[in-house]
Amino acid sequence: MTDPALQAFLAENGLFQSLIDQSPLMVIVFDGDGQCVFSSRGRLAFRGRTMEQDRGSGWLETVHPDDKSSTAARVLDAIQHRSAFIIEHRAFRADGVCRRISSQGLPWFTPTNQYLGHIAISVDITGQREVDAAAPADEPRSLRRLIENAHDMVYRRRFFPTNSFDYIGGAVLPITGRTAAEFYARPGLSTECVHPDDLHLVATAESPAQVPTAILRWIHPDGRIVHAEHRRVPVYDDAGQLIAIEGIARDVTEFVEAERRLRESEEQLRQLAGRMHDAREAERTQVARELHDELGQTLTALKLDISRMMQALKREQMTPSLVDRLQSLIGLSDIGLATVKRIATTLRPPTLDHLGLAEAIHWESLTFKARTGLRCHVRTNKSRSALSSEQQTALFRIFQEAMTNIVRHAHASAVQVTLTERAERFEMSIRDNGRGITESERDNPNALGLLGMRERTALMGGLFKISGRKGKGTVVSIEVPVAPRVAEVQSGQKAKVAR
Repeated sequence: MTDPALQAFLAENGLFQSLIDQSPLMVIVFDGDGQCVFSSRGRLAFRGRTMEQDRGSGWLETVHPDDKSSTAARVLDAIQHRSAFIIEHRAFRADGVCRRISSQGLPWFTPTNQYLGHIAISVDITGQREVDAAAPADEPRSLRRLIENAHDMVYRRRFFPTNSFDYIGGAVLPITGRTAAEFYARPGLSTECVHPDDLHLVATAESPAQVPTAILRWIHPDGRIVHAEHRRVPVYDDAGQLIAIEGIARDVTEFVEAERRLRESEEQLRQLAGRMHDAREAERTQVARELHDELGQTLTALKLDISRMMQALKREQMTPSLVDRLQSLIGLSDIGLATVKRIATTLRPPTLDHLGLAEAIHWESLTFKARTGLRCHVRTNKSRSALSSEQQTALFRIFQEAMTNIVRHAHASAVQVTLTERAERFEMSIRDNGRGITESERDNPNALGLLGMRERTALMGGLFKISGRKGKGTVVSIEVPVAPRVAEVQSGQKAKVAR
């Protein structure tokens, strides 16, 4: 008679039966007497049976006559000892064809540790056995020879029922610095050989292949480090339990080193570009100052001298043509002064040095509006910024480049600039109402303007983003860390002391 506890469980857990029936798994549940109390829909369909036909000892009717007694005895023995079992036997499919079946069963307990019975999952392994039988007798030897002569390390690490290596061969010594015999003797040796920072990537029974492909650093006894790329696949038994990991490892040290050197070269080029930007800004500042101080003053003095000369010549008789010429010289002096002022402002806007980034962007937006008619609204949450002088200069140049791109390509009528500064981060957002940048334009390697903006942002350790929607405009966003203006504060303190 079926255990009442098992009957109650099956009656109360209709969801269990429903989930099993919706899957193709061949599942059977035995009570404490070895009697079938449940067969899944997949099992019944495979054997061409009904639930009523399989109940009790009916499950044995489709088992091959020569395998019935041994199969029943193995199940009863496992039930008696409350132990797991694995059985291979022959059974007849619904169409009458004899198939080879592998069944794995596990004891089933309630949360209070009351034994309910056994649950088993069956798998048709006929195809696998046919492949094994058809394989040439010397295939394992040939495969092993191929592995041993390869430049890769091949392994199968077992976790159940014991922690061991089923196989490890190939380039074991060149990659790990240890021999295969050492790993066979000490399966946990890898935790001592792999770099401590990479231990979380080592496959274990708890985390078999969270990262199927991982690069591990193997530390050799002489201190040399080999980078190996591991490609791993977890192996489960029919019950879904992890039993092993199969993997292939390849030495990628040369590739990793080349990649590291490439990154170093890119960083050096970026630093060189940063120094070139700084040198260019310093040169612009110097030229602007010389234009303003030297040429501007010279033109102003020339204008004053001509004006005084006109006042002196008024007492003399002058022809109208001479007066016109002098007036023309004064006009040319005014034009020259305006030109000098415009060039000096373009090279280095004085508002950036004296009033800060927000005011410089505001005045630059007015210049764009006067020149192109493009309306630009600037919003900021702080009038004075904690950004360094270099950062403010870089952000101002990014704004200029963005505005130039908008004028040239966006077909926009308005731009919204938002400057937001917090304790440690500064963000500048430039949004237009133009046609919207396309993905191909955004990723175009020949777009030097965008490349320049990205590089300037990278030099500040910031994040550059640009996105667009067709007909909805483009948004350029730059986020950078706020660097304290230590040099400027120190220079200011020195100036006070000097006074």
